[in-house]
Amino acid sequence: MGEAPLTRTDRVLTVLLGGAFVLAAAAKIYDPAAFALSIARMRILPMAAVGTVAILLPWIEVVAGAALFVPKFRTPAAKLLLGLLIAFTVILGISFLRGTAGSCGCFGSSDLYFNRPPFAMLRNISMMITAAFVIRAKPTSPASPASPA
Repeated sequence: MGEAPLTRTDRVLTVLLGGAFVLAAAAKIYDPAAFALSIARMRILPMAAVGTVAILLPWIEVVAGAALFVPKFRTPAAKLLLGLLIAFTVILGISFLRGTAGSCGCFGSSDLYFNRPPFAMLRNISMMITAAFVIRAKPTSPASPASPA
């Protein structure tokens, strides 16, 4: 027996969150050296760990982002992504305050505005709110119509 569908709003939020993580991970997987450089510039991790994190983290993100689309794993995946977003935001904040943050490398190696720490922190906060909505999303009952919202 399949799980009841989510409301339209919850489906959209799930797609946005999952899609953002899969796209961000794809950019990091495509150029792990640039992502490693972004991590190293922040001076948060020991240099010996930078390469490992640059390789493993994007795969964790892509698996968790894709898991949002499997009803059985939606809530645990959203909780994992929320935890990652909190950690990323704290790391960005520390790096920004220390003056060691340039481009976060979150969506590839670009130094465009989208990857700058102040914007990245705001983006992460909005994604945390989205993750919280996905976590609290409850399927609609099969007997009741889906919400138009």
